[in-house]
Amino acid sequence: MDSSLATGTLLLSLRLGPLLTFAPPFSQLRLPLRVRVVLVLAMAGSLAMIAPATPAGVHWITAAATELFLGMLLAFGFQAGFAGLDFAGRALDIQAGYGLALVIDPATSNQAPLFGTVLALVAGLVFFLVGGHLELMRMLALLVKLVPPGGALTPIAPTRLTAFLGASLLTGLGAIAAPMLALFLVDVAVAYLSRALPQMNALLIGLQVKTVVTLIVTATAIGLAGPAIMRLIRQSLEFVPSLVAP
Repeated sequence: MDSSLATGTLLLSLRLGPLLTFAPPFSQLRLPLRVRVVLVLAMAGSLAMIAPATPAGVHWITAAATELFLGMLLAFGFQAGFAGLDFAGRALDIQAGYGLALVIDPATSNQAPLFGTVLALVAGLVFFLVGGHLELMRMLALLVKLVPPGGALTPIAPTRLTAFLGASLLTGLGAIAAPMLALFLVDVAVAYLSRALPQMNALLIGLQVKTVVTLIVTATAIGLAGPAIMRLIRQSLEFVPSLVAP
């Protein structure tokens, strides 16, 4: 193997490692460690063949740190996009009364909101169904041309980061806007009934009604949330290229 190709492969593996390990939907896959390592090296070798040559006189420790930082930025883009869905799921759980019941996320073995976990799994399914993994490879191919292995990063504007976080949050809330509106109307209706019938147990009746309405409306909303989820995926894919583009 050519030395420049081997160097590029090793540097790019540091860029791809955090992405395929910590970024959803890849972190949701229960893949053995050796499979992830082989996948990272295979992708890094493929990208190294089209990447520009590593700049001469580069300091290898600095280059490795830069590639690792870029990989963490890639992982952060997807984590922030999926975090918008997680936040929306937590808000829906609290409004529907499911906030007291948390589930165990099989990917992280931590407690997670019920609807946040459902939305994250649906987003991961949509990612692969719409060819998001192919778009990811195209984005990575573009990125190695913008920032070759061992190349220097341009200063990152904080405004782009805050705009991306705000857009992810709003898009996540937009995915479950219909269930939140339906639950708000249920709360208003129960409030009027409790005023008309003071002897009615508003908390008990409202919880039962909201449970049924949440299951029905959320099942319909998830089927219609495809455009919002695809927008989140697109924002996550375009996050890092927008930061490093001149």
